[in-house]
Amino acid sequence: MPTINPKQLLTWFSVVSTILVLFGIVYAFFGLAILPVDRETLLPWEGAIYGALMMGWGTTLLCVGRLAFRRNDPGLMKALLCGLVVWLVAEAALSAYFKVWFNVGVDIAVLALFSAPLLKGIEQIKNHSLRSVKKHMTEQENLN
Repeated sequence: MPTINPKQLLTWFSVVSTILVLFGIVYAFFGLAILPVDRETLLPWEGAIYGALMMGWGTTLLCVGRLAFRRNDPGLMKALLCGLVVWLVAEAALSAYFKVWFNVGVDIAVLALFSAPLLKGIEQIKNHSLRSVKKHMTEQENLN
């Protein structure tokens, strides 16, 4: 198998991800009824897709979140937070539009549950970095 340059791999992954986001926007505003699926199958199929998406997104959060905390990587934590905010704010807004109020509450709770450790982790890493820089600067001043 030929080697592919990392920039090409990044471009490939970014393009496919962007296409997924665009399809998500289309489905969020026009629904899956725009697809060639009979009406009797549509609702159960939508539920199955929603479940599959939650499994995939949950697995992504689990794997990448554990990696972010193990590495103390604020960049990964911020990326996860960004994805969570887009997901849950969009879902809450669409739930409110359709007057599914209990789901708005669920979205707020889920966002809080995921955001709390991410925000705390980002803050702690930032504070640790600032302390390390101050310590290094103090040590340098003492040498001079």
